[in-house]
Amino acid sequence: MLSRDKLNHVANILNLKIDNVYDILTAIKEKDNNTFLKTILKLSNKDQDLTLLDNVFTAIKHEPNFEEDILDSFSDNQIKAKSLLVNNLEKLNLLNKDTEVVVWGCWYGSVLIPLLHDKVKKITAMDLDNNVVTIGQNRLFDNYHKVEWLTADLFKDYKEAYNSCDIFINTSCEHMLPMKWWGPKGPRKDWNWFKEWDGDYRKNQDENDWPVYDIGWWDRVKPNAHFAFTSNNMFDIPGHINCVNDIEEFKGQLPDTAEVLIEDEIKDERGIRYLLIGKI
Repeated sequence: MLSRDKLNHVANILNLKIDNVYDILTAIKEKDNNTFLKTILKLSNKDQDLTLLDNVFTAIKHEPNFEEDILDSFSDNQIKAKSLLVNNLEKLNLLNKDTEVVVWGCWYGSVLIPLLHDKVKKITAMDLDNNVVTIGQNRLFDNYHKVEWLTADLFKDYKEAYNSCDIFINTSCEHMLPMKWWGPKGPRKDWNWFKEWDGDYRKNQDENDWPVYDIGWWDRVKPNAHFAFTSNNMFDIPGHINCVNDIEEFKGQLPDTAEVLIEDEIKDERGIRYLLIGKI
């Protein structure tokens, strides 16, 4: 390790302040990734907002068992797919200061919340996993004031936020039942889902756990509410219980009243992600 007085030579070469160089070398020695990256980024772009980066590394420090999962939520594939979704919503002029969004299967909210936060009025982020909700709410996005976080199974209860929701977003359709089966209208004989469904979900369910309603949930939402759903053909990934072979098969999982406005797809090294945007 170089002594502090000799770091002047390094500072002259790099044309940086001595404190910056000392911070970088100290961070390398102590394997402090957070300080190292923040210092480098501050030097390369002094106007860069490093709050989220700082929050990510703080979350990893306090939740080391979730490090791989948190970083994976910011992967190139995640960013490309969710950026495609938001860009297409903008093409339809659906995002404005009055827009309320519900995100089902939000995970940590890693990509969608930063992309949507300054464009909309409110985001309701919901996931079945309380661990990811807690980390998203208290570690990654504790300074994002427009977000309400909920730990819940979207198929169990109808939430108040649905009544005012303008856009329902689900980028996790491959992890759950088809969207047409969200709060279906009765009678039960019209929804013989045990015979139709081939996914793993039914293995842990009893037919009595599958309620139907006098008024289906898609009929209760705000008139002309929009949706943005993604699925994929990545059948071999654990937790993917409802993949589709192509976008036409994905369309078959939409509510009967859905009108598709945009369909798109994007490839990554594991397969193809399918995007459907429309209105109810």
